[in-house]
Amino acid sequence: MEKPSAEGLRERKRRETRAAIERAAISLVDELGYDNVTVAMISERAVVSQGTFFNYFPTKDAAIVGLGRVDLDAEVVHAAYDRIEGTPYHATLTLFLKVVRDLDWTSEIAAMRARLVAQTPALMKLFLDGTFGFVSDFRGILAAYLERHPERRSCPDELTPSEEAGLVVAEALEAAKFALARATADPDASLPDAAEAEAVVRRIVG
Repeated sequence: MEKPSAEGLRERKRRETRAAIERAAISLVDELGYDNVTVAMISERAVVSQGTFFNYFPTKDAAIVGLGRVDLDAEVVHAAYDRIEGTPYHATLTLFLKVVRDLDWTSEIAAMRARLVAQTPALMKLFLDGTFGFVSDFRGILAAYLERHPERRSCPDELTPSEEAGLVVAEALEAAKFALARATADPDASLPDAAEAEAVVRRIVG
């Protein structure tokens, strides 16, 4: 049988360490409450140094919700806009809902987190905001895309590309957050696709 490579062993160790930190964070919050948990306590329970903790998560909040920083590749996002038909709003909502679908809903850690988040409004907000922590960067990427592709714009006479991108992303974000909140409360519920969510928004705003 072929032995695992050194790189494979390192990656497995990284996954195990990350999982240990997440499990420690969630279990401590479950036992003591969010406000009473510190990075030092999480590190101690996970049997890692605080330096190691910060190699994986920037804050205790990030460890609790299990979300690291997302580094967006502008060209990859632009390619997605080229590929997805419809308005930039439809494409943005499609991409945001994909983020929701790609979350871990099945592991032991995910089940613990979903229960805590559903029961704790402060954690729900943290989870929603953390999931879409890349939005500021996303606005800039979309603005650059609209600048490059004026034919895809909806309001070229009224708004600058940056203004249009800001409105598109803000509206798509709220729709995606609603879908994520529903999924967190009931992981067995099916998420709407972008067309379904867009239809609901249209009924609300007219």
